[in-house]
Amino acid sequence: MPTQSRKPTLLIIISETTEAERLAGALREEGLIGQSVSIPNAERLESVIKDRNCDLVLCCSYDRDVDLDSVLTSYKQITTDTPLILMVDPDNWSAVANKAGRFGVRDLVRRYDNEHLGLVVSREFEDLLKRREANGLSARLQNCEASTLSLLEVTSAGVAFVQDGMHVDANPAYVRLFGYTDPDDILTVTLLDLIAADDQKKIRDLLKRAEQSQLVDSLTLDVKCVLADAREIQARVLAAPAEFDGEPCLRVIIQPVQSLETRNTGQGETESANFGVQRFLEAIERQVNEDRSVETPFAIFYVRIAKSGDLKRNMGLTLALEQFDEFQGRLSAIVGDRGSVTRLNDDSFGIIAHGMVDLDAKGLSEHLKNDARLSSGSASRDGTDADLEIGYFVISERAAAAEDILNAAYRLCIGHRYADHDHKLGQDAPTSLAAKVKQEDAADDETIARKIEYALRNDQLRLVYQPIISLMGDNQENYSVLLRLLDEDENLLEARDFIGAAIRKGLIEEIDKWTIRAAIQVIGEQRSAGHNLSLFINLSEDTFRNPSIVLWICDCLREFDVRGNWLTFQFQEELVVGNLASIGKLVETLKKIKCRVAINRFGVAERPETLLQGMSLDFVLLKPSFAQNLADDAEKQQRLLQLATLAREFNVKSIVTGVEDARALTVLWTAGVDYVQGNFLQRPSPTLEVQA
Repeated sequence: MPTQSRKPTLLIIISETTEAERLAGALREEGLIGQSVSIPNAERLESVIKDRNCDLVLCCSYDRDVDLDSVLTSYKQITTDTPLILMVDPDNWSAVANKAGRFGVRDLVRRYDNEHLGLVVSREFEDLLKRREANGLSARLQNCEASTLSLLEVTSAGVAFVQDGMHVDANPAYVRLFGYTDPDDILTVTLLDLIAADDQKKIRDLLKRAEQSQLVDSLTLDVKCVLADAREIQARVLAAPAEFDGEPCLRVIIQPVQSLETRNTGQGETESANFGVQRFLEAIERQVNEDRSVETPFAIFYVRIAKSGDLKRNMGLTLALEQFDEFQGRLSAIVGDRGSVTRLNDDSFGIIAHGMVDLDAKGLSEHLKNDARLSSGSASRDGTDADLEIGYFVISERAAAAEDILNAAYRLCIGHRYADHDHKLGQDAPTSLAAKVKQEDAADDETIARKIEYALRNDQLRLVYQPIISLMGDNQENYSVLLRLLDEDENLLEARDFIGAAIRKGLIEEIDKWTIRAAIQVIGEQRSAGHNLSLFINLSEDTFRNPSIVLWICDCLREFDVRGNWLTFQFQEELVVGNLASIGKLVETLKKIKCRVAINRFGVAERPETLLQGMSLDFVLLKPSFAQNLADDAEKQQRLLQLATLAREFNVKSIVTGVEDARALTVLWTAGVDYVQGNFLQRPSPTLEVQA
């Protein structure tokens, strides 16, 4: 992942302040360092390096007041990767050189040889960054390996590592799949012993290719597996090269073609829960054209039997499942020819209802709640409550990925469980299109929509810019792109005055496209003028759902001769959580054209690390509420430190927005935040004040 360039912080050990300023000034003029710090001796060497995040140490050994032996001893005792460079009087070169090598000094430079000093500083900082990057990648690799092994313990798929045909490790699901009780037992069995005789040749060829390092990509095989009790099952084997304990091996994932635990759906067919979900997703995709457009609106319902866990406990598993099967029949009878019902798992069902707008979907939802009932013997209530929980989502004009549509209906189904007391402090109400079905039009939506249409027709939209300022000496000039609107009477409206209406009236994508094109034109002009400028642009849900939006962005980049890495596209965290499949594909495509990606309003999700793990991000912009009263809120400071540290672990830069006071800046700098943005630093401006 690309990292932002920055200048190193230099620590100079010298007793003369003027000499320290001369050295730092010469290096700064050459663009080789950013900040500099000077100390007269080695007493606080370790604490200064740590507290000021120093990247290089320059010791002026020619200074008679500097005790070189003390400096070298202190440097060797501290655990730091910060390079030490010695500036030496030519007369003492040999004596210092002999001593320096034993204490880990990176290089020696003769006094007044500024050209050599510049080369050494540049080289050592570049090497330092490479070492840090390597260490970071190594740590991430170890974390990934640890996470992978942890996931293998709980995944439902059977996973094993095979070396020279023998099992060296297997997860519990693999052991259970073959009918063994002790994991050690399966380690004494070869992989071939678990395969039926007719299919063993496939596995021999696989093992031979792996042994000869000819297996580069993953390979899928359909075979019959032999269980511990000699029964055979049809299974699919996914094999790929891997490592275990640092040794090359073969990773084998075995999944039965038909799950060992199947059940009757009540419609004469047997299917696994995973198959039901997959079949439902495929059915959704059949309603959508290749360009994700929808000719006829339809609705997706997620229906779940209420308190199904209590019913299975009270009635017994087998009887409860029989009741659930009957319940599917009642759902199908109510839906009739308006759609189809699919069993998703034990207690949940998916419904695709054709030709439905919001009012139709609401009517069907009420019908299901009132009339879809479990048998009288299974009801655990007095009959006044519905026997189901339901969430529905209407799709018209353009559709998201099938997974996102089903997830949206699922979240709406369980949404009743997250009442106001679960609402996190400072969390705003959702404004995404996914929440559109829960929003009523505001009284002035029609008026605002007319103003938006007038502005689009008459070029009355205006870009304004707010700088994103580095706390780490980064020389990249980043600006957040914001929007203003001039109505017919030349009144200036801020984005918050019209964005909500734009979403509800279906105008937000047109606004986004105007903003993107205008921003690309501006950055093209600024870059041509020699300004090292980068712009952050927000994408709404309507826009990123358009499968052709990246092609449109590419056209704009070519039109104004702009590179993708000059732009950062940002998505709101709540939209990412609700559209992981759609956004994941879009991010991959944006990365291919070198654009950078950020999550805006970051830090509200319960497990933000899952977003960082699942997406290739460059920045996270924390919610403005984090900066409010930050200096007086210890709990908020701790949470901000956690988020900044988390971002750093994934090599993602952190940006805190909404900064309104100087006291917050001190806290943010201490927490290791990379960038800040807010009205205290500079209010949004219609002009860009950039330096060449």
